[in-house]
Amino acid sequence: MLSLEQFSIEQLEGLEDSIPEIAGFPSRLMAGKRGYETWIARLYQDVDNIIKNRIYPSASYRQDDAEDRYNVDIAGFLSQIGYQASHDKWMNGHPDIYVESSRGFKWIAESKLHSDYGTLLSGFKQLCERYSSGFVGQNHGAILIITKNISTKSLMNTWKERLSNDEDYKNKKVVVDNCQIDELCFISKHEHTVTGESFTVRHLPISILCKPTDKSALARKK
Repeated sequence: MLSLEQFSIEQLEGLEDSIPEIAGFPSRLMAGKRGYETWIARLYQDVDNIIKNRIYPSASYRQDDAEDRYNVDIAGFLSQIGYQASHDKWMNGHPDIYVESSRGFKWIAESKLHSDYGTLLSGFKQLCERYSSGFVGQNHGAILIITKNISTKSLMNTWKERLSNDEDYKNKKVVVDNCQIDELCFISKHEHTVTGESFTVRHLPISILCKPTDKSALARKK
């Protein structure tokens, strides 16, 4: 029987579900080797895990946090699991979260504490018109929407409609579609201003809603 040291990275990838100690390292390494789209898919798996299993469980402590707290935390968590992730790295400005790889792949995310849909549109334009290049291997990005809204689904549906009907992006042939990974997210594609090629943005909600109604929670508020 082979010892763990004798397994190839590809073999270890197939054992990730059985050996939690390897913590997804093999599949992250192989994702980069398999190309940009596979690297992006693996990155989103990790981003989703951070949002659902790191950010949301600590929502009660985050009610007064500034936007940058989320950016620093998400970039930090990504760095801990092997990504070259940073906050506020210069890229024609300071994108909130910037991830790159040794193969030249890049992904940029712009986050917004949700207050109104005009602010979300402004963040979308920052991502698409300032920070991103739209080049091959750099043509994916994300909008992270930090919200205390009671219905995340309603927020995302309204934002999807607003973006679909924005005149600037209708002229850039924006197409909005459901996300196959998470039904609360959605995907938009439009012609990037720099390249004229398709640029893909995933729109992800980060819920920090925390309004418990049980007796012990209400007693602590008094």
